[in-house]
Amino acid sequence: PQSFDPLFFNISPKEAAALDPQERLFLECVYHAIEDSGYTKDTLAPQIKFGMNNNVGVFVGVMYEEYQLYAAQQQAAGNMITLGASEASIANRVSYYCGFHGPSMALDSMCSSSLVTVHLACKSIRDDECDVAIAGGVNLSIHPNKFFMLGQNGFASSDGRCRSFGKGGDGYTPGEGVGALVLKRKSKAIEDGDHI
Repeated sequence: PQSFDPLFFNISPKEAAALDPQERLFLECVYHAIEDSGYTKDTLAPQIKFGMNNNVGVFVGVMYEEYQLYAAQQQAAGNMITLGASEASIANRVSYYCGFHGPSMALDSMCSSSLVTVHLACKSIRDDECDVAIAGGVNLSIHPNKFFMLGQNGFASSDGRCRSFGKGGDGYTPGEGVGALVLKRKSKAIEDGDHI
């Protein structure tokens, strides 16, 4: 994609061209969330803990890992290309780029994925597994297979309108989005003078 700057994130253009768009978009979103919190990746949690710097956890909710279907289609046509499709790499790309050493995980609990990541991030902070956590989610409609599956299995709304638990509702309409939060203990945020 023309809007993604791979060199800014120390990614080669060739590698970036094969990255799942969800991975690229979440990396950018986390960068902005850290920046909006008044920090940089290097200043977010500089204290030493467990012998490592930057004890920050990364938790991302994601579903519909279908990017590799494009590679399968190309391979069927005789073009031997591969595309990575690991949910874990979405969180681990952020941890690697930022140099974070806290928990780094992707989670798929379907529609609740992003909310569950916030819960797990808060639990990780409470349990002293990390001092700061990034929690969020990414969901893009990358391949038409998603819509075929939703239609064939009766999940999709017949008129394209979502009426969750409402009269006349017969399915839902999928949306796309990405978001990330920077989380830490309230007492620590106040002590650090953070904008809350």
